[in-house]
Amino acid sequence: MNKKIFAILMFCLFSQFAFATKIILVIPDEEGPAFWNMVHQVSAASAKSLDVELEVIYGGANRFATRSIIDNIVARPIKPDYLIFRPFHGNAVATFERIEARGISFVTLEQAFSGEEAKKLQHPKQKYQHWIGEITYDNVRGGELLLNTLLAEQRIRSPTIKPSIIGIGGDFDNLSLSRQQVLTNIELSNEGNLNQVFPTYWDPQNVASNFAMMSKRYPDTNIFWCAGDQLALEALKQFQLLSNKPIVVGGFDWLPDALLKIQQGEYTASVGGHFLMGAIAITNILDYQHGIDRFLTHPNRYDFEVITKENVSSYLNFMNQQKWQEVNFKQFSAYRSGGEVQAITMLNIIKSINE
Repeated sequence: MNKKIFAILMFCLFSQFAFATKIILVIPDEEGPAFWNMVHQVSAASAKSLDVELEVIYGGANRFATRSIIDNIVARPIKPDYLIFRPFHGNAVATFERIEARGISFVTLEQAFSGEEAKKLQHPKQKYQHWIGEITYDNVRGGELLLNTLLAEQRIRSPTIKPSIIGIGGDFDNLSLSRQQVLTNIELSNEGNLNQVFPTYWDPQNVASNFAMMSKRYPDTNIFWCAGDQLALEALKQFQLLSNKPIVVGGFDWLPDALLKIQQGEYTASVGGHFLMGAIAITNILDYQHGIDRFLTHPNRYDFEVITKENVSSYLNFMNQQKWQEVNFKQFSAYRSGGEVQAITMLNIIKSINE
């Protein structure tokens, strides 16, 4: 009898592993950067909670590295059920063709392509039947959210002084340019003066080496709008080397150092929440596999959230303690919960932990 029970238990354990949904997530960076480490942590926690087998591969830091990794994946004798990755501008078409030919269903993160390349790719399930969906945050609205938050703070501090803005951008892909679009619009609205947008290719060292020139060229600058927290933190550091006055500064990504600076009153705002993109993709894939196409029912871009001094404490406490393993991601899956579900946002996650 004991042998039979043991055999049944072993069969159940083997079956759960053998028949679990297998997903590969390709991280578009080397190990180390805080943002993509957060994407990894949350994705792994969601996969564990949802009984999904997840493999995470780092190293796709550019279009060539990503293509090489994907070539290796599609050449495997045993292919994954699903692939999640961030396509890069320049070879997205060739990459999609390769995955499609192998018959692997895939989900893309952060729409970095635009123009003619976007026209060739079309939308999920149009040209590429195995491209089942994309998780894309609204970077245009995110850029507006950051700018409006910075403008509001500047008006409180100096209501009679017109905002004078330096933009510190990333590079020239769709993601960065979409975030920066609001800076072009502000000149038309006459709400402030846009001095210049400086591209940095996402390298904080470029901020450090050019900051003295920026400050000398535009000495009246009172707002630094940045496409990422790493860039904004470097801008803050360089500004503080030149002045002991407070400055309005903010970026994207919710990096721990940025949140700490917000709590300390040195940093104005960080827009983020998009590190949840991997967990959203995994949850939607599980539902899709069981006949619930949430990629189809949620075709719009996801909204960013903003952290300021008013709400930083609850977010910082949660993220410092890395409470991801405490989150029951089944509540965000229509298949697992059996009904209507809330969106995966940090506000909803924190609320679920505190209830």
